[in-house]
Amino acid sequence: MAEHELPIVITAIADAQTEGFIASGLFAQGWSVVYRALDTTSLKKYIVSNPEIAKNALLLYTPDLAELNPASSLELSRMVKQSIGFSNDLEKYQNYPGLYEIPKDLTELVSLVRGSIRSPLIRQQSPVQHSTRRAQVIAIGSAGSGVGCTTVAINIAMELSVLEKSTLLIDANFRAPSIAVLLSLRNLLTDEGWRSVAPQLSISEITQLRSNSIDELMARAIDEFDQIIIDLGSISGLSNRLTDQRWTSKMTTWSCDNADELLIISKPDLLGAHRLDQVLILLEKTAMRAKLGFLLNMKSQGK
Repeated sequence: MAEHELPIVITAIADAQTEGFIASGLFAQGWSVVYRALDTTSLKKYIVSNPEIAKNALLLYTPDLAELNPASSLELSRMVKQSIGFSNDLEKYQNYPGLYEIPKDLTELVSLVRGSIRSPLIRQQSPVQHSTRRAQVIAIGSAGSGVGCTTVAINIAMELSVLEKSTLLIDANFRAPSIAVLLSLRNLLTDEGWRSVAPQLSISEITQLRSNSIDELMARAIDEFDQIIIDLGSISGLSNRLTDQRWTSKMTTWSCDNADELLIISKPDLLGAHRLDQVLILLEKTAMRAKLGFLLNMKSQGK
């Protein structure tokens, strides 16, 4: 399976209502649900009979599935690309691999599946809890190139720092990182993860080397700063990037799953309107935690 393709899904979930919610929710987001097992015997039979499908499949199961036990769940998980289990009694079923609480809504489900695809089974819960975290996170993306996304990000970050808000500005525009150039900065790759450049203002840049530790970097930043501004650059092709495991997509995915707001910048011309329409079509099909905001940039007075 190519890295940019949506995963194939097999469900093995005992409760019909939970199974329907998970299967239909993922199908609506573009995942292909190829088999919906009713018990362990039928699940194993399908996997053994279809090894090529199984090796590229994401298995979603509940430990209360008929005939399932820790040993058989471990065996089945080794026959698929990846497995994720769901239960609201994690202590009772602690011997089952890759177990999470049952998602409360579609956004939580999609966020969990995306995170597990990027970093399989490293964590049992999201590293960022919105109710307890310190920082407000605003991700800024553009509906096309050359619309002033980076300039807007810099201006917002600087204004927040002037207001005595400790602010981290992150350059996550992998196509054309330019914050360091525009601010005449060098050596942003510090051990700490960011560099202080002015009172209440620090800068960071996401590189391929740093992309492997994005979750850890952001968890530390959220505890240390009041405001975090992320420059994503163009977010065209958003749906593919949210299931893409390449480093270039990690910050976009993190932002959709964890940011407080995703601010989309566009221009008031014909091409800008067309590109914004394309992004809106993608957004209608994409579940995310971040609230959406829109900014029309480069608009002349009276026009």
